[in-house]
Amino acid sequence: MALFASNRTDGLRLSAVPRPETKDYMKNLIVAAAACVGMLLVGYNCAFAGPLDAKQRTAPLKTVSRTTGFPTPNVPTEMRSAEDSFVRQDHYSALITKYAKQNGVSVDLAKAVIKIESNFNPKTHGSAGEIGLMQIKPATARLMGYSGRAKGLYDPETNIKFGMKYLAMAQNLGGGPTCNTILKYNAGHGATRMNPVSKRYCGKVLALLN
Repeated sequence: MALFASNRTDGLRLSAVPRPETKDYMKNLIVAAAACVGMLLVGYNCAFAGPLDAKQRTAPLKTVSRTTGFPTPNVPTEMRSAEDSFVRQDHYSALITKYAKQNGVSVDLAKAVIKIESNFNPKTHGSAGEIGLMQIKPATARLMGYSGRAKGLYDPETNIKFGMKYLAMAQNLGGGPTCNTILKYNAGHGATRMNPVSKRYCGKVLALLN
């Protein structure tokens, strides 16, 4: 605001009259403020104290994705395989116990044999035609009384039923010692001399039993 002298002759009188440039300044300030707010809404930075820079933008916010629940841990393959084996063993435990007891075979021995033969995976197929949990061959299963098709031995209960009969006969023919049982189960009921493969097999069985 500025003080100006009036044109009256009855003495000098001062009055407050706004300068024309003051009105323009306020108008420009309001316009600038409005423009600044508008530009802020579309992502620009602005300051009243300095000139507007149309090229200056605010940094865009990063999009952060969140997963629901806990992230999947990076579990080593060996640990995952061991866990799967434990779950499958638990799943077939009742069947193994049932047929082991029916045939006079130790439940622990039966589980050890299945662990080594198939790791409790009923879909296991051997290079020499062995099938399923106990890796029994169709011809061997038929000797034990099986009359179905070969693919029927992939059924867990069928495989355990006839595989356990074969293991029980191996035990009887071996006279009782664990390694004799394993020799005749692994190499055939007619085997009499321990071979390197059956020896390693028996070592694994004994480790599981202990």
